[in-house]
Amino acid sequence: MPPAVERLRQAGLKATGPRVMLLSALEQDRRHPTAEQLYESLQAHHPSLSLSTVYQTLDTFIRKGLCRRVSDAGDRLRVDGTPQDHDHAVCRTCGSIFDIDRDIFPRPLPPAHLPNGLSVTGLRVEYDVICAACQSQEPTALPPSADPARRSTSFGQVRRKALPKMT
Repeated sequence: MPPAVERLRQAGLKATGPRVMLLSALEQDRRHPTAEQLYESLQAHHPSLSLSTVYQTLDTFIRKGLCRRVSDAGDRLRVDGTPQDHDHAVCRTCGSIFDIDRDIFPRPLPPAHLPNGLSVTGLRVEYDVICAACQSQEPTALPPSADPARRSTSFGQVRRKALPKMT
């Protein structure tokens, strides 16, 4: 049984063709894609897929914990399908999103409750950074909302250059 089918069933969802296809694509796409990027990457091989189906399926995945919404400078829905627990660093110049391994940069323990009767169910850390590529460019780089070719990547060798040294 494909891993996506098992994950869908564990989340209490039927493993329909579009759900399996979208979850598999999302888990393989490390760019933290927008709904539109997912749609475009799948459309050639699945011409009957609609953008509306992509949005509705991603909304279901977010509610069921199969993926999570990622910050975006614009109003676009961006998602992360990486199942491993991790945080993000977002370049405030170009919008690149980097996965941060919690084993390397642990986060504080969240409180059990917050004011107004809020129960804490989790904690996500998002680092505001300037990536190595933007640091080497002129200070006139486009802001994320003006750059349609925003990059997103898995956090790797840039780790030490993109984040301030933690003590």
